[in-house]
Amino acid sequence: MSDSLYDRYGRPAVVGFVLVLAGLSVASAYLRVSSAGLAAAGDAVVSLYIAAVVVWGTFREGYDTARFRIALYGVLVLWGSADLIAGAEAPLAYLFLVGGSLLIAWESYSSPRDGRKPASER
Repeated sequence: MSDSLYDRYGRPAVVGFVLVLAGLSVASAYLRVSSAGLAAAGDAVVSLYIAAVVVWGTFREGYDTARFRIALYGVLVLWGSADLIAGAEAPLAYLFLVGGSLLIAWESYSSPRDGRKPASER
């Protein structure tokens, strides 16, 4: 059984880095809500969702699965929705909302399930 340098040092370093960034994201969400009140709740939810998706991808799912990519594209939809709910009628909010929805639809359409071919190849 060979033990590569990445298995020995790289993976624990990546996991540690992800945990530190997730902790910072949770702390910043808390500080944003405590200083700005409910006006910052949307941004805090988006930050917590991003941290949860990345931690889930690191420990449970992996980064190269369709479910992880769909959850990650959900960040764009959530971010665009939070901006629009907060009243920011910027084109970027619409771009995130529509672009994220299209990416989710594309990934859902093209990813194989149950050993079947993707819908685009049937």
